[in-house]
Amino acid sequence: MARQRRTTSRNPGVAFLSTLTDVVDALVGRNWAIREVGPEELRYPATISLWFRWFIIVLCVFQMVYRPVFDSSRYTGYILCFIVLVAFNSYLHYCLRSGRLVTLHLMLGISATDMILITVAMVVGGGFSHFFFYLLYYPALAWFAVFFSSFRLSFSWATLMAILYTAVSLTVGGGLDLDARDDKALIARIAVMYAVVGTVSLVARSERIRRLEAVARERELQRQRLEMSQTIHDTTAQSAYTLGLGLEDAIEKADSSSPELVDKLNAMWSLTRSTMWALRHPIDGGQIFSGSTLSEVLEAHADTFTVITSIFASLELQGAEPQLSTIKRSLLFTIAHNALTNAFRHSDAESVTISLEFGEENLQMSVSDDGTGLPDDYAVRGRGFRNMEADAERMGGSLHVESNSNGTTVRCIVPN
Repeated sequence: MARQRRTTSRNPGVAFLSTLTDVVDALVGRNWAIREVGPEELRYPATISLWFRWFIIVLCVFQMVYRPVFDSSRYTGYILCFIVLVAFNSYLHYCLRSGRLVTLHLMLGISATDMILITVAMVVGGGFSHFFFYLLYYPALAWFAVFFSSFRLSFSWATLMAILYTAVSLTVGGGLDLDARDDKALIARIAVMYAVVGTVSLVARSERIRRLEAVARERELQRQRLEMSQTIHDTTAQSAYTLGLGLEDAIEKADSSSPELVDKLNAMWSLTRSTMWALRHPIDGGQIFSGSTLSEVLEAHADTFTVITSIFASLELQGAEPQLSTIKRSLLFTIAHNALTNAFRHSDAESVTISLEFGEENLQMSVSDDGTGLPDDYAVRGRGFRNMEADAERMGGSLHVESNSNGTTVRCIVPN
């Protein structure tokens, strides 16, 4: 315990944030709704608040260098506040730029810093009479309500700001001028603070409820897809596999004096393999919805392709796979499956290579075979290539097909 107390004393920033978090938990309970907010949902409002702070910083610099009217002590106080604001915003900018996780605790710390800096700047500026800094309370409260949709937490935060603003107004710069009715202006400003918090909290809470409902529906669809893939694997796919084994045995035992029977059995065996391969799309694709990475699913899919079709397939990787959305992984998997299907049915290939190249800005996936190539009118035959092109465009990317007598390459390029 003693070592733990010494560690805390050496990290006052961590201790302050931990205490602040405990206060928040006490206000809204341990199971507060804001824990439902995911990192991706946080990034957009965090980015907007980041650029708003940069705008405030530029405005502060302009105010300090354009016809300055501050005395030295006031100027020094503004500069110190400015340095702290730049430091915190630079750190947030670094987190967003580098793809680091943006957490609610980080945004809570930055919101607390905003409140402290605005209050200090008001003290330095002369209290109630300095209208510019009290105006900054409104966007600070609004952004807090966006990130933390709890009414109780947002109104508690607004109350804390109101208390600080009232204390500064009463004690700094000569206090309130009752003859000028500053007391009525103070009440109006505080009322507007609560109005801003209430309005933004209501909108943010409504949007969050709709998001949670959409997430719940998506999770239910994913659960149904996983159940469907498992059901297909346990029923239809097993039946097709058993049928294929029976046909293989029948072909071996067929009398060679009956070529018509052998041809029919071979045709049925070919159709069975096509059916078995078609069933692998919902089966292997179901792993996408269970959280598997694209490379893991494609590697297993290539192994299955080799077993079913007797055409050797392999996966080549370049770079580290980034965190891709479920929709993007599913669409890329579908494009790869369709390209493998074309290689199996039409190319007479002996081998197929799936390549995944993860760059800084783009992801490139290609499926190459060593078959006979595509006919000149391949684009108007069926819907396979049109569907692949549509899937690529849906991801904001493009599909490119290269084919000659030495083989075919289907390449998909999409942004990360």
